Amino acid sequence: MAHPDLPAEQAYLDEAYASLDRMKEALLRAAESGATEISQQAIEDWATGRLRTFEDADRGLCFGRIDSEEAGDPIYIGRRWVHDDDRRPLVVNWQTPAARPFYTATPAAPHGVTLRRRFRTKGRALTGISDEALDGSLADAAASVDDFLLEELERARDTRMRDIVATIQADQYHLIAREPVPPLVIQGGPGTGKTAVGLHRASFLLYAHRDQLRRVLVVGPNPAFMEYVSHVLPTLGEDSVDQRAVAELVDGAEVTRTDPLEAQRLKADTRVAEVLRRLVDSASEGEPQELVVRMEGRFVGVEADEVGELLAEARAELGLSTAARERFRMNVLRRFYEDYGARLGGQAYRNFEEVERALRRDGRLTRFLDRAWPAPKPEQIVRRLLTARNAAEGILDADEQALLRRARSGWSEADLPLLDEARALLLGTPQQYGHVIVDEAQDLTPMQLRMVARRAVAGFTILGDIAQATGPIAYDRWDELLPFLPDGESARVEELRHAYRVPREIMAVAMPLLERIAPDVEPPLAYRVGAEPPRLVRDEEPLRVAYEEAARLAGDEGLLAVIAPASLRGGDGSSGSLFDDTRIAVLTPREAKGMEFDHVIVVEPAQIVDEAAEGQGLRELYVALTRPTTTLILVHSRPLPKELRWKS
Repeated sequence: MAHPDLPAEQAYLDEAYASLDRMKEALLRAAESGATEISQQAIEDWATGRLRTFEDADRGLCFGRIDSEEAGDPIYIGRRWVHDDDRRPLVVNWQTPAARPFYTATPAAPHGVTLRRRFRTKGRALTGISDEALDGSLADAAASVDDFLLEELERARDTRMRDIVATIQADQYHLIAREPVPPLVIQGGPGTGKTAVGLHRASFLLYAHRDQLRRVLVVGPNPAFMEYVSHVLPTLGEDSVDQRAVAELVDGAEVTRTDPLEAQRLKADTRVAEVLRRLVDSASEGEPQELVVRMEGRFVGVEADEVGELLAEARAELGLSTAARERFRMNVLRRFYEDYGARLGGQAYRNFEEVERALRRDGRLTRFLDRAWPAPKPEQIVRRLLTARNAAEGILDADEQALLRRARSGWSEADLPLLDEARALLLGTPQQYGHVIVDEAQDLTPMQLRMVARRAVAGFTILGDIAQATGPIAYDRWDELLPFLPDGESARVEELRHAYRVPREIMAVAMPLLERIAPDVEPPLAYRVGAEPPRLVRDEEPLRVAYEEAARLAGDEGLLAVIAPASLRGGDGSSGSLFDDTRIAVLTPREAKGMEFDHVIVVEPAQIVDEAAEGQGLRELYVALTRPTTTLILVHSRPLPKELRWKS
């Protein structure tokens, strides 16, 4: 039976959409109103940015309302702010303080809310209403709300992640809305929504603290993951966020090779940063010398001891960066010009720029700078680290130095933090952000964390699951990771316990592994029940059977993934395409991390364990088993790992 208020609420939404259309038209008119070409372009750019916030408005502009004791009229909550011609708010966006009770009110703590109403919509049409009275008058209120959440959770996955503004739960909202400082660590098991929390936190922080933060950086584990989540923030109308995979933080460096695990772990060690600084110091060490030139018949210049003083002053203040070298250059030129004026008096007819041009003639100034302060390139410094002998004497032992030496061609992913370190030393700090949000942070090495740290101006949020730590450095506790981040010792660790995505029947298969891989981590509490029990298929040709199972499932709605060890997938596991022409993702466990699929076929679990880095096999298997939302099939020829405790 249709809700009795459905026609009235539909009329209200129609009014909101009509006002939204008029707001769009006003923006378009503004874009055409520039008096000059320059102002026209500026207004067009502004209007274009504003219009992006209207995108996707048809997908549930308004998803609910709250009635309260204090407010005379209901407050309608949605993805963006909408007002009528008299500037009266029709819909408030979900980040506003007025919307907070929509997410946080409970019968025990209603915050003045008497009714929470949720809308189900299709396009601009209202198709359903669910009411939750917070005064205790509706005994079945919780169940009706659960139906809305379950309906969203049980929808088929898409190739891109969706926003969750209509179904954010109270435990998630409290973390999304946390202040930007102190730093926040969100520990969450599979399916607890930590990635969605991180993305919505970026939007919320920019709404509440835009003047302070200005721009936010979101960092993820790999390009496929970033492509998967890339659509969420634009649909929330947010364009002040940069989203990058960790390897994409280093511009212009293409990964073409893979290091053995021992080399990855050594390059992850922060002692290598000490070696790089030593190499930069050595390569930048010149010999202070005089800069003396005959001008207007007299010798003018700066003596070598003065040059040495200016050099030491610039380095003490700004280090060895490009900015420091430029400061040194300008100070030398100023001292030279002072001497020019003092020696020639009234005959010093050249201005500062003319004197500088004279010194530049025939490359004189450039030769002086190169001798006094050589400027090596960051790439040269890193290649010197990776090829030279005895560069790390006293920091790395002989075996470690030998492990670093390799051929000169190509960069590995483990080299990128070294290149970033060298660039920071020689070129200065990279672009910085008011807040940095890092997903799957448990896989970042100490040197990668240093990359993140130098981009964070005023705070960070890190998201992850210690139980899923499968990077070169496997952490057992967040305390082992936090010292490599700014103000990490003051970070607050909070936990998401409710697993909204993974059904209880599937989670039960993976839980015995958690006891082994992360005994200190509380197990996620599966929210959903009623999924088909996971199936076990044994065959001597597991990959062939996996593809047969995939073909059988291909007609079902939703996304499908085959998760296999790298040797069976046909690659080294360092990179993978998310979807092929058949809509089937074929991934290693590490590539699947952070992703979710409707149907998952895990191939040869024992081989996944054997091929993983030492001590991380069960963690990779745990990742693979917790990707599905509907169907899990295990295909194997070898005996299953005993830790699974599979019950046929």
